[in-house]
Amino acid sequence: MEVLIVYKEDYPWDVRVEKLALSLRSAGHNVTIIARNRDQLPSIDEDNGIAIRRLPVTRQLPKFLQAAVNLPLWFNPFWIWLLLRSSKILKEKRGVLIVRDLPLVKAGLLIAKFRRSKIVFDMAECYPEMYESAAKFSNRSLTTKILKNPWLARTYEKSVVNKVDHILVMIQESKNRLLSMGVNDTRISIVSNTPPVDKFKGAIHEHHGNQLRIVYVGFLSKLRGLDLLIEGAAHYIKKQSSADAIRIDIIGKGAQKEHLIALSNQLGISESVVVHGWLDHDEVDKLMSSANVGALTYRVCGHWNHTIPNKIFDYMLAGLPVLATEVIPIARILKETDSGVVCKDQDPIDIAEKLGILSDPQKRKTLGLNGRTAVTTKYNWENDEKVLKETINNMFV
Repeated sequence: MEVLIVYKEDYPWDVRVEKLALSLRSAGHNVTIIARNRDQLPSIDEDNGIAIRRLPVTRQLPKFLQAAVNLPLWFNPFWIWLLLRSSKILKEKRGVLIVRDLPLVKAGLLIAKFRRSKIVFDMAECYPEMYESAAKFSNRSLTTKILKNPWLARTYEKSVVNKVDHILVMIQESKNRLLSMGVNDTRISIVSNTPPVDKFKGAIHEHHGNQLRIVYVGFLSKLRGLDLLIEGAAHYIKKQSSADAIRIDIIGKGAQKEHLIALSNQLGISESVVVHGWLDHDEVDKLMSSANVGALTYRVCGHWNHTIPNKIFDYMLAGLPVLATEVIPIARILKETDSGVVCKDQDPIDIAEKLGILSDPQKRKTLGLNGRTAVTTKYNWENDEKVLKETINNMFV
């Protein structure tokens, strides 16, 4: 059948969208990704064998108008026009629209009704929870407060969750939230953001020595708690009386980058902390292979309690024990698999104590092997892919 994946960001690249597209193509479906175009790439394109249809090129317009054209609002006429144009094929064949994330779901509902197609809501993030958490931990402009208002998002979400044909969620806690909203269990499937088992082709990680080499990969925002990790490292270094006791590699981009560098300098541990910025995949893999702990010291909030970062599974697959806070799904998985240590929320001193536990190479080895086994047997894309394919194949049954 024809499958249109509606993604509100620029593409390429997004790991989840790519996995959805390639998996469904391997099942014999024709797949097209519909995306915004702030990068001003060709409107008709292809990537890795997947067709891409983007919003129009508007580089001749002022920047603020380019941004307006690309706003992922369900009533944005440019998005509706693109969806109508891209969904013409659905008149002739059975088709499914998969709408990634909340903002464009209503537009997808309009098109699905017009084209007599099925619609799947891929709830990678719980937007009301995400907006509420962001409002709590960050300074936002008036425009952001309006566009990312938690109450409006919650009202909008309630208006669509029982109208779509199916919902994909990332984790059991997100499914439970939908069940509490009255969504039927048969209309929800868990398709997590897990890696393929062959993602890291190198040997199983070896753990030697007491030096901690911690890696973090992801966005740099206050919600991610990287300042807590750095403060915890400062306490740990003070206790160990050696800056060589730990090295932290932080990889990513975001508003907190300069703050994290300044914090490391202020605490006197700049030689132990490197904030790299964004790196390509090969460089990330090199730092992952040289690390011996993966960090997820997130601030506990409604957002993190209803989603799961793909990096937890990457760390586990790489044989790295995970250092995390009490985020409900993360802590649940780490305790279930015995593949990491859980710190108290926003408590650098407790983080330092847990770092002391991880300084034992035998402990790291045991936790790392447990995590790798859990991913190769359960938390992998091969298993989630089966659920995805079955869900889409059954849409017209």
